[in-house]
Amino acid sequence: MAHYQEILDIKTSGKSFSNVTHYVQEVVKNSGIKTGICHLFLRHTSASLIIQENADPDVLRDLENFLSKL
Repeated sequence: MAHYQEILDIKTSGKSFSNVTHYVQEVVKNSGIKTGICHLFLRHTSASLIIQENADPDVLRDLENFLSKL
């Protein structure tokens, strides 16, 4: 079984959504692995990962509005 690990250091601007798709795609491509599972570990206590299809831009705005009201 193949294994590949890479650490990404992605700078963000505080409270906001950051699209990291490109970074993850590059790591997967560089791994050379064709079939498997990509596991992401966020090392910051206030970070979270949201997976969405990005089909409708209103979804991102709705999420931002909802989270800002919490």
